[in-house]
Amino acid sequence: MDKVSLNYYHTNIVIPNMILANKDFFLSKIIKNSQNMEYFITKDTFDKACKKKEISEKSISCNLTANEAGGYFIVYVEFPNDYADHTKAIAIATKGSIIRYFTYEVDKINNKDCFFVGEWEFLNDHIDKHLNYGQTSECKMTLFAGKVTEILEG
Repeated sequence: MDKVSLNYYHTNIVIPNMILANKDFFLSKIIKNSQNMEYFITKDTFDKACKKKEISEKSISCNLTANEAGGYFIVYVEFPNDYADHTKAIAIATKGSIIRYFTYEVDKINNKDCFFVGEWEFLNDHIDKHLNYGQTSECKMTLFAGKVTEILEG
């Protein structure tokens, strides 16, 4: 675990696992309340990630937006560049008791940043597998949101 960045650990391990561990509470009290959602991302889950990685006195901010597509309520969480070394943004989509968790990841290919849309698939209240939906032409939230919308509207 020491080899993965704080950003990766926070966005790809802690957040989805805390959502699943507290699914009913997340659906009823967090996802549709912007203050609770911001606190969940920047304090609850971030502090847990820092503690596990033995990092102290660090804080982050995020930009939250929301939309609806394919019957899902979607919250987009964009991270500042100085934090987002692996995951630039996440999207959490809910419909009833269904939760879908998308990531907007950056990777270097031939010394060039490439941006990928992925999804941690939840199955029976655990993380089942990571899906890769391919690249976007550049890093823009509109491209990420467009791909998530396309997936959800199927």
